[in-house]
Amino acid sequence: MWGRRARAIGGVLAALGLLATGCAEPAASEDPNGPIRIGVAVSETGKYSIEGRATKRGYQLWAEMVNDELGGIQVGDRKRKVELIYYDDQSDPEQTVRLTQRLISEDGVDFIFGPYSSGLTLAASAVTEPNKRILFAGGAAADSVFNQGRDYVFSPLTNTSRYTESALRELAERGVKTVGILHTDEAPMVDVQEATEKLAEELGIKVVGTQRVPSDASDIRGAVSQLRRANPDVLVEAGHTLMGVLTVQTMRSMNWTPKYVVMIQAPTERSFVEQLGASATEGIMAPTQWHASAKFRDEYFGTAADYQRRYVKRFGEQPSYLPPSGSAVALSLQLAIEKAGSVEVEKVRQALLDLDVDTFYGHIAYSGDGDPSGLKGANVDRPMLTIQLNEKGEQVVVAPRENAAADIVPMKPWSER
Repeated sequence: MWGRRARAIGGVLAALGLLATGCAEPAASEDPNGPIRIGVAVSETGKYSIEGRATKRGYQLWAEMVNDELGGIQVGDRKRKVELIYYDDQSDPEQTVRLTQRLISEDGVDFIFGPYSSGLTLAASAVTEPNKRILFAGGAAADSVFNQGRDYVFSPLTNTSRYTESALRELAERGVKTVGILHTDEAPMVDVQEATEKLAEELGIKVVGTQRVPSDASDIRGAVSQLRRANPDVLVEAGHTLMGVLTVQTMRSMNWTPKYVVMIQAPTERSFVEQLGASATEGIMAPTQWHASAKFRDEYFGTAADYQRRYVKRFGEQPSYLPPSGSAVALSLQLAIEKAGSVEVEKVRQALLDLDVDTFYGHIAYSGDGDPSGLKGANVDRPMLTIQLNEKGEQVVVAPRENAAADIVPMKPWSER
């Protein structure tokens, strides 16, 4: 999978004339009194627009906290504010490559905050790595981002190979025997599919069907029909928010309600409930990187609940896990700069590898060379929560059991909604 994807990205780079890097302009940080400049190519339009805007808001909230409340990041004996430079990558890897190169070569940024999606992050890393710019992946969790030995990519998110773990373990305890998987062809969703099949085998759950669809598919009736005939106890849907909406619409049109449904992304976004209605989404579960009820805290954002209140005050709605993920990766840059007392890339990189901190997002400790996981720059020991939507469309933590606020309930048939 990675070989094909790497060749595709290499082809994009070659076509754009960007394979010969290493010619980046000096970063703006060479002015010790100027702002620390951070480039952000993230989706404002295209299939990742919902997730991209949420990730961007996380970066914004952090930057406002640093500049307005702290007066900047402490760098040695002075404070330096941060400046974020944004571009819309249009959910397109070619645009991601162009814009990442522009941020480095023309805008002279010091660091890069990444896009949403592991595929776009892989595209960006093909530019940042040879240019020795740290790419902070605030919206990427696929193992394939971190198993290539790259030195300059870091993310605090739990990796996709663990996304369905807490849900499946709890459902296995409830006697679930079969699972069906619907997934898109994107790298992280393929990771989820493969990891789910492996874990199901370990738990004694039989995989009765797997259907793969294009990430931009607008009609998935054929794939859903195949899974309906297999009649799994659990349907796992691995795709972006719009795919989750399409899956619910398709199941409803077929009058099919699996006993349990786990969706990788959609239920964590408020727009999912707003578009379909609380009655249509009730009972759907999802893994989540973060929840406001979690007992996490730090000296900057406070508790997870404090972060939620801050976000609601700033943007007027509840956050999914994506804004805090963006804020957490940005916070790790701040902490590394403070620890290093410098914005020099290699000093900051080493400080990141030395981080071992508790934050409003949970524990952050990045893996380095020789980690048993085989991943580099990942937050490998961080656990994943599972939420379920209630009758009001609210997220309730249901797994793992020690973190649960309620029990898992089966899906209601469409006729009872």
